Amino acid sequence: MKKKTIIALLLAGIMAVSLFSGCSGSGSGGGTSAGSTSAESGQTATGKTRPTTKGREENALYLSIVQAPTTLDPMRFALQSEDWILAQIYEPLFFMDNDDNPVYVLIDDMQVAEDDSSVDFTLKEGVKFHSGDVLTASDVAYSLSRCEVSNTLAPVYQYVECEVTDDTHFTFNFPLADQGAGFSAVIPYMATFNIVNESYCEGVIADKNDDLKFNCDGTGAYMFDSMTNTGDVTLTRFEDYHGEASIDTIHYAVITGSQELAFEAGDIDYAMYTGSTYKIIKDYDNVYAYGQPVNGVFFLISNMTPDAPTHDPNVREAIAHLLNKDDITVAATDDSGTAASNLASPLVQYWTELEQPALDVEKANELMSAAGYSASKKADLTLIVMSAYPAWVTACSIIKENLEQSYFNVKIEEVADTSRYFIQDFDIGFMSIGLTTSFLSYSMIFDSTSGLNLSGVTEEEAKPVLDAFAAVRDEATTQEAMQAVVDSNIYIPLSYTTTFLAFDGNLNTAPFYTGSGIIFFREFSWK
Repeated sequence: MKKKTIIALLLAGIMAVSLFSGCSGSGSGGGTSAGSTSAESGQTATGKTRPTTKGREENALYLSIVQAPTTLDPMRFALQSEDWILAQIYEPLFFMDNDDNPVYVLIDDMQVAEDDSSVDFTLKEGVKFHSGDVLTASDVAYSLSRCEVSNTLAPVYQYVECEVTDDTHFTFNFPLADQGAGFSAVIPYMATFNIVNESYCEGVIADKNDDLKFNCDGTGAYMFDSMTNTGDVTLTRFEDYHGEASIDTIHYAVITGSQELAFEAGDIDYAMYTGSTYKIIKDYDNVYAYGQPVNGVFFLISNMTPDAPTHDPNVREAIAHLLNKDDITVAATDDSGTAASNLASPLVQYWTELEQPALDVEKANELMSAAGYSASKKADLTLIVMSAYPAWVTACSIIKENLEQSYFNVKIEEVADTSRYFIQDFDIGFMSIGLTTSFLSYSMIFDSTSGLNLSGVTEEEAKPVLDAFAAVRDEATTQEAMQAVVDSNIYIPLSYTTTFLAFDGNLNTAPFYTGSGIIFFREFSWK
């Protein structure tokens, strides 16, 4: 297999974890230390407060999700809401903290070979699944075998071989380590490589690749309890958990409207805020809030299927010459972001500011004329955007105004979920993406085999970009690949942003782990 394909597949899947989050991503960075209230952070008392949920008296957390889960199978999930819930039920072998140090979860030790071709693991002894079964190395091997059909972990299945020594010892071997597919390339996946119970699964599904749906048996601090017809999920604390957990119950409610208003009304204990509304909520006396740098970018997707107007490179280049990224950024981020010239964020290794098309309506008109359009024959574009994020919708109104300066008619359609992004049911789409800090991971959005190629571009059409990825070796070649991505105008970068987190001030909170885009609620407690 070609090295290009290996790298594209191996690093691709991790991006599904945070692809459709408006706020989270991977990379380094952190906020104010967890556990302090706004008053403890030195803010002046304002007298403004919000109601506290009944969670404090119930020792529970009330949280929100944007979409109802369709599965809680750790190898089948595709939605952000599923990811956040799964992280409380199942556990990985380890994950990376915000300083890129490994945090052991189900292991006591790991020894990595100097040539990156293998790693020996030692499991913690006595770790139990929710069913009462004890975790063994055989469960790890079985979990790896189920990665074959995972949206995020299929490359791990293809390039990792698991050798079990005994119940607590096993080895991951990497036959293609000399082609760039060693242990270090797999590390970004580890936070989502959640271990399942082999015997439990075999009693529930006929084939290991079947969907477990809501049959859950993890080692995590919380057990799946129930889900309502509307998608609200309840988790309860696992009494035999091998670690520490304080909160007894976690309630997730599907809120498709403003999560900020739900937080301010006391319906939920935590919410992500935009820049302008954060300026208000941070002054509440009983709220703990901080800004969190994230490795993500707002961008515009072009439909690359043959019948779409944006399949024409002239049309895509014209769009690039019309976008006022400063105005779009102010709207999309509530003036808390910066305009983007690179699809990678500044947290990505070897990032650099790239040259981008200048605002030029006349040039756009020339390009549109070359594509066969004119003032009397305009290109009709459907622009889709997630309705759950009002700031995104506002940004799309600016994009519409920008494009209609030239030979475009733009229709904005708000969508409730992400399904249309996967089937190219749009001409252009506004989205936020969260990626790894290795630019090689971006290759998957150009890879027709990844399942996350949102533009629908074929491998043949994407060849110049994929060749640039295949040539990546160092800083110079990485930056050449970055430029090739931007020059294609298939995915047009718009803005970098910071997300803002707000919690009930009576909570002792936990860090936002930027490498996995997750908060572990087992680390929370009520004061």
